[in-house]
Amino acid sequence: MQKIEFIASLPPIQSAINIDGQGNGARIKLDIPASELARVIELQSYIGESFKVTIERVD
Repeated sequence: MQKIEFIASLPPIQSAINIDGQGNGARIKLDIPASELARVIELQSYIGESFKVTIERVD
């Protein structure tokens, strides 16, 4: 399986994390700098598929 890594942050907006009203899931929005755009575009190959997300804090 291909591994895609990029730097991102949660935007300072109330809707950065949305919980489904029926408790069936959530949606997360990320701010990603232009320097990471090429990696983010690779995510298109995952549309419609499940994948594992790992969050690791960086300085």
